[in-house]
Amino acid sequence: MPPPPQSPYGGGYAPQAYAAQPVYGGFWIRFVAIVIDGIIIAIPIIAVAVVVGVTIGFTSASQNATSQQTNAAANGATGIVQLLAIVIQAGYFIYFWSRGQTLGMRLFRLRVVDANTYQPISVGKAVVRFIGYYISALVCYIGLIWAAFDGRKQGWHDKIAGTVVLQG
Repeated sequence: MPPPPQSPYGGGYAPQAYAAQPVYGGFWIRFVAIVIDGIIIAIPIIAVAVVVGVTIGFTSASQNATSQQTNAAANGATGIVQLLAIVIQAGYFIYFWSRGQTLGMRLFRLRVVDANTYQPISVGKAVVRFIGYYISALVCYIGLIWAAFDGRKQGWHDKIAGTVVLQG
């Protein structure tokens, strides 16, 4: 076995290179990124809600509906809008997380990666992360706030899916 390389500066051994430590995305920068994503997502959701609301309004007015029928139609419309909102959110986050970053994250050079390999995550892992995100928010947002105090800046959704958010 050959001896370790000698330093060109004399005496001792040449320094060994170490891998750079990852820089995890902090709580506040992630918070601002998710607010931006929320604004982006709100645009199509509001458009759908307006279209559905206008449609229900015209239908009720043209049919001379009773208030009970109008309320039932409005409740049905609300359910449709809520379902479409979840579908739009899921589509947005799953699509962009599986490609590394959402549009809000891109502004701050944040990216979602596998916690062990630091490689981009799969669509399946993005789905698990999205479900974990809802779970994290259900308990008074404690699962999301957790990222502020965790050593690797992981929220519960990150821990559930085995992901981290890196900056840079």
